[in-house]
Amino acid sequence: MSKTTSKSGGVLPALTSIRFLAALTVVLSHFTELGLLKLPKQWFDFIDGGRPAVSLFFVLSGFILTYTYRQTIGTEGGPMRFYVARFARIYPVVLLSLGLAALVTAYLLNTGDASLLLEWYALKNWIYISLAISLVFQLFLLNAWFPFAAVNQPWNGPSWSISCEAFFYALFPLLVRRLGAMRMRTLYVLCAGLWILQGLWIVFLQHALPASRHGFLVAEFPITHLFEFVVGICAAIKFDELRTRGTSFHSRGLLLISLALAAIVILAITRPVSPAYYLESPFFAALILGLVLLERPVIGFLNQRWLVLLGEASYSLYLIHVPLAHLAHIAGFTQSNGWIAMIFVMCLSVVIFKCFEEPMRKRIRARLSTIAPSVRPATMLHDRAA
Repeated sequence: MSKTTSKSGGVLPALTSIRFLAALTVVLSHFTELGLLKLPKQWFDFIDGGRPAVSLFFVLSGFILTYTYRQTIGTEGGPMRFYVARFARIYPVVLLSLGLAALVTAYLLNTGDASLLLEWYALKNWIYISLAISLVFQLFLLNAWFPFAAVNQPWNGPSWSISCEAFFYALFPLLVRRLGAMRMRTLYVLCAGLWILQGLWIVFLQHALPASRHGFLVAEFPITHLFEFVVGICAAIKFDELRTRGTSFHSRGLLLISLALAAIVILAITRPVSPAYYLESPFFAALILGLVLLERPVIGFLNQRWLVLLGEASYSLYLIHVPLAHLAHIAGFTQSNGWIAMIFVMCLSVVIFKCFEEPMRKRIRARLSTIAPSVRPATMLHDRAA
């Protein structure tokens, strides 16, 4: 795997950097919605409230996991090693973010601020029961499966995407073996079919259910986003197929990047359908494939060490930013100085990555090594980017 990285101009740095850029759009959107920033409406509409960025995360997750585990997932103990690695990767920060959210919850319950309980947590009645149920679902990463605002919004709302990821992880060993055994032409047809089915499913939800129900199922339900994870897997399989040919695909990578970026920008501006991520997600896969086909970092900005570090910390940033935005609001931050709180959150995410996320990941994997022997160091390095 390390050989692949060097031949493709630094696969992981570029892909890690775009994770931060995507996470930043989510942070900007939520800080604007919470009254801590004044993002221009045109820009807010362009990034569609950060929703396409989460779709990019799902596509990127499918690609990186396949890139990292495809060769080992079918070996003895491979699935167990994968599940241990995923648990160690995501769960410590899930617990940390819930701890931060607990400070917000304690404040809301202590002050009895009904308006903030409704605005932030969608709670009006049965507050303690709803909070208890929501906490259990978030602890077990099940909150994305329940289309009720009083269940998925309390504590840490953005964790719905981690609930989706947990579902994708459960399916991954089966998916990568089945998809990896197919011919490329079959994969193309499968991806096209799944994309059409995703569109039909979204249309069905939008017309069969009231807005109070279909909005959640379109935006956050795991089944709705499964195509994005699968197309990421297929893009990684295509990358494996191309690199075995032993020829240069640098120019093809440039073409894919150019076409994908042009399509994403045009779709973001025109927004011919809602949700915007539906038409954009296939181009996210094309963008990722184009980046890994580069033999030298043409887009050198993505290989800047500071940006890569922010990309490595983007998972922590994504999970802590809403609880900390709530705390900033409580502390009196407004649109005039909310940017200070946002910069603080970004810096804190790096500290958490360095001092908590990475040490805990290594410690958990070491503790569970008797169940699933650790994978080789190169694989552990790639696992940080997933």
